[in-house]
Amino acid sequence: MGVPETVVLTRWRQRQFANHRFSGEKLSPTLWRAVAAVYGKNAVKICKLSKEQLEDLKKTKGPAFKQLHHFDLPSSNIMFALFNICGPERLKVLIDKHTSKEHEGRSGVPDLFLFATNTQTGIPSIARFVEVKKPREPVSQDQKDEIELLNSMGLHARVMRLVEMHDKRVK
Repeated sequence: MGVPETVVLTRWRQRQFANHRFSGEKLSPTLWRAVAAVYGKNAVKICKLSKEQLEDLKKTKGPAFKQLHHFDLPSSNIMFALFNICGPERLKVLIDKHTSKEHEGRSGVPDLFLFATNTQTGIPSIARFVEVKKPREPVSQDQKDEIELLNSMGLHARVMRLVEMHDKRVK
């Protein structure tokens, strides 16, 4: 069947809806710490950055942080969509939580960020955070807490369990 996250990403990207293009990306467990390290903690300022500015900062600051802290960021297009969907208030909550002393060494970041961009406006308008699990794979408390936080802020987050279908054809 393949890697569950890849299956979900492929299916999401194949969706069709009038005037929308579906995209998405795997997220690093260190996503919000990487955002703070590369773009800073000022969520209002981060949300005002253009795709080009996001890319420039990632190119200049990203490699050093990636090497030192194993931080990794998705492409600038993905980050632009993520910041647009979150907005400054929710982005601040996420950055503050994941860079706090209490959250050190923990994560909970969902596996995937899925979104659709309106092809007429260029603005991301549909988004989902998805934690992908196998049928009996447990969801950690950090993952449950993160999904609850995202949903409480009006961001759509969920656990998706993929069931592998066995080929019943006779050979």
